[in-house]
Amino acid sequence: MEFQVSARKWRPQKFSELIGQEHIVRTLRNAIELGKISHAYLFSGTRGVGKTTTARILAKAINCAKGPIPEPCDECDFCQEIKLGNSIDVREIDGASKTSVDDVRELIENIQYAASACRYKVYIIDEVHMISRNAFNALLKTLEEPPPNVVFIFATTMLSKIPETILSRCQCFEFKPLSHKQIVKQLELICEQEGIQTSGLSLEKIAKSGAGSMRDAQSLLDQVIAYCGNKIENDSVEEVLGVVGRTTLEKLVEHLIKKDSVKLIESVQSIITDGKDLNFLCRDLAEYLRNLMMVKLSNKPEVLLDIQVCNLQVLQDQSKAFHVDELQQMFSVLSRTETEMKRSSLAQMIFEMSILRLADVRPFHRIDDMIKTINSLEEKAEQPVVLSTTPINSVKDELKNQESVELSSGRYLDSGSNWQQIKQEICVRKPVFKHYLEQCKVLAFSESDLDLGFMDAITLDQVKNQENLQLVKDAVKLVCDREINITLVLSDKASVPVTNSSSSRLASKEINMNSFNQSQDKSEAEIIQDALDVFGGVVIK
Repeated sequence: MEFQVSARKWRPQKFSELIGQEHIVRTLRNAIELGKISHAYLFSGTRGVGKTTTARILAKAINCAKGPIPEPCDECDFCQEIKLGNSIDVREIDGASKTSVDDVRELIENIQYAASACRYKVYIIDEVHMISRNAFNALLKTLEEPPPNVVFIFATTMLSKIPETILSRCQCFEFKPLSHKQIVKQLELICEQEGIQTSGLSLEKIAKSGAGSMRDAQSLLDQVIAYCGNKIENDSVEEVLGVVGRTTLEKLVEHLIKKDSVKLIESVQSIITDGKDLNFLCRDLAEYLRNLMMVKLSNKPEVLLDIQVCNLQVLQDQSKAFHVDELQQMFSVLSRTETEMKRSSLAQMIFEMSILRLADVRPFHRIDDMIKTINSLEEKAEQPVVLSTTPINSVKDELKNQESVELSSGRYLDSGSNWQQIKQEICVRKPVFKHYLEQCKVLAFSESDLDLGFMDAITLDQVKNQENLQLVKDAVKLVCDREINITLVLSDKASVPVTNSSSSRLASKEINMNSFNQSQDKSEAEIIQDALDVFGGVVIK
């Protein structure tokens, strides 16, 4: 007996045998029962989900000798002819080979003739998106006003390429990809009927590789049976399909957790050596990361995951090592990698670089959190810095109690009163020096040193003038009755403490600088002289 592939042998022949398209089956059945059969249908969806099969069943249902009936008998001559493809009135046209305007014109001429034997004349055009734009335009008028008892059934895997003018003239049905459980159930039925023994997760792996397509899954099943015989093992399925086992994926994720790039590359090299398909590996690893995400986010992950395929305990343990942001980034990397691998001849190197990128993924930092951190640092920076551990009040008390320091000459030094005397002496000798004293702060005053700070460089330069500096030294010597080292520095502090110590500066104390008001009026000549003393220069007559 001639061998027949599973996809043809187990093709559904009735609406009740269709898998996973209940919404479409119900609509078509009701339309037939109510006598509201449309002149044009458009079936769209991925490959291997039943578009062409449904078109054939619909053709049998409306042309059945007992019909039109919601469920064809599949026994009458009309049903058998349509099943075998021998019906004159039901034509299947390949849209990929019949793309020109001439082909469409020939079709239009043929539909003008009535059906030879069947009730309806049915045209099933597969891969209709391959028809040219001009050919579609030639078909528009016929679709809008078709001859009686003519039904068009279009099938396509690329709905986006169908013109809107065609879509508006058809009843459109979108076929869903089949679920994993639906495919496994059908494969189990086939194996049971064919006397094939299965073990473990062999059929689950085949169904997973089918990616929602029943035809692809059935073709893979035939391939595995040809390799294994009447008994299918898990290891044999992995070898034939080139898929990676669950244990291998778990080890890869463990290396990702440890950020071990060397182990990751070694594992990938080992997988390639074993002849595994990198595209399958990329897809399986992405799915594994998705499962980790579901376990991390959901309180009931068993509802979202296939427990028969996944090890829930391992997923729960590994998910603790990842942040949600990390898993999202990893998934995005693998998604882009899969696309790049299909378009490039450097698939292996692209995958290796992507694996290394996964090991370097870090969680995102939210902008709000970063702003809060910056603001807190700024607040800390604005707080005053305490240079001394001694409380200010205690320092003031200590300075207050320390009235004076006895000099070697027998005179006493009171930092506050002596500095006031020095200023008075300077102003008596040179009244214009009042301006300099207003910009001056005492930084330190001891038995041997006097440090003065100025708030601007101009004033500092004027006081450093030899004449003015000598004036200050003379006033200090007169008041203190001894030579004292005078240091002039630039200081931008608004308030500067005064120190009074024989060996070291004890603390800080702000000196209140009271300006000296001159009550008497000055002549014009005196004012000019004061200006010359401050800014320098000569009078030119």
